[in-house]
Amino acid sequence: MWAANNWSVSCAAVLLSAFTGSATAQQRPPSADELHSMYCVEVLRAEITLQHHMISASSEAAGLAQPEVREQWLDTSAELLQRLAKLEGAMYRLQVYMLPRIPAIDSIALASAIRRANAAAPQSSDITYCENASWLPLSGTP
Repeated sequence: MWAANNWSVSCAAVLLSAFTGSATAQQRPPSADELHSMYCVEVLRAEITLQHHMISASSEAAGLAQPEVREQWLDTSAELLQRLAKLEGAMYRLQVYMLPRIPAIDSIALASAIRRANAAAPQSSDITYCENASWLPLSGTP
C-alpha cells in the first residue's frame, strides 16, 4: 500500500512538471529503460490493486466457509499475500530507479507510457516482464 501511495505522488510530480515552462525547457527525452520502468510501475500498480481485492475476497470467504474448507481459503489468502509482497518489492525497485530521474525527463513522454499501460489489461507476460525488470541495475541507481 505504501508503494502505491508514493507512486501516486510521483505520478502527480510528472504531470505537474509537464505544465511548468522552465522545467520543460530543461527536460530530456526518456531512455528506453525509463519508458519501460514507467510503463511497468503502472502495470504493477494495477496488479497490486487487483491483489488487494483478491485478498479481501479470499479472507471474507474464509470467514464464511464451513470448517472443512476454511483451511483452503486461508492457504489461498497466504499465497496471495506472498504474491502481493513480491509485486510490491518489484514496484519499489522500479520507483527507486525512476524517482530521482523524473524531474529531468520529458513528462509528456512519461505520461504517455502511463496511458499505454492503462489502455489495456496487462497480460501475465507483461506482469512477469515488469516484475523481473531485467534492464535495471541489480542494486541502487547508476
